[in-house]
Amino acid sequence: PWTIRPFDEPEIASADQATQQRMREFNIRLSSERIRVEHAFGKLKGRFPSLKEMGCHKKVQEIYKVIEALMILHNVCIDYGDVPEHIFDFDPTDNAIPVEVTAGDIHFGLVDINQEANVPLYETDQWIKEEGQRKRDIIFNDLFPA
Repeated sequence: PWTIRPFDEPEIASADQATQQRMREFNIRLSSERIRVEHAFGKLKGRFPSLKEMGCHKKVQEIYKVIEALMILHNVCIDYGDVPEHIFDFDPTDNAIPVEVTAGDIHFGLVDINQEANVPLYETDQWIKEEGQRKRDIIFNDLFPA
């Protein structure tokens, strides 16, 4: 799983002027895409409300498979003209936790599954950070070539 983060100001400041401009354009493009992704996830959660209450799971790979399957099913529904607004109790809002829940109720709706995550040993925080930066740089250079 990867999340592309924008270039931060120290990264931009350390680049040459032409690259700085490209980095800023990348950040603007990334921000606009992020909004589209948030809307897509909102629609997905509207169609499959159980996504809001999946809770904490240690078998991350299983969760990814479930979400991927729901995304495929969601796209099939779109291709066949089905709209989530026709679903009984459809809720277009993206509130995973009801408004009346207070800060002390942090475990509301969570299911704890006591199993170890099956994460390869080489996937350290540092490795993940470096891989994420490498992937961002590839996308950056593909979208905004020098």
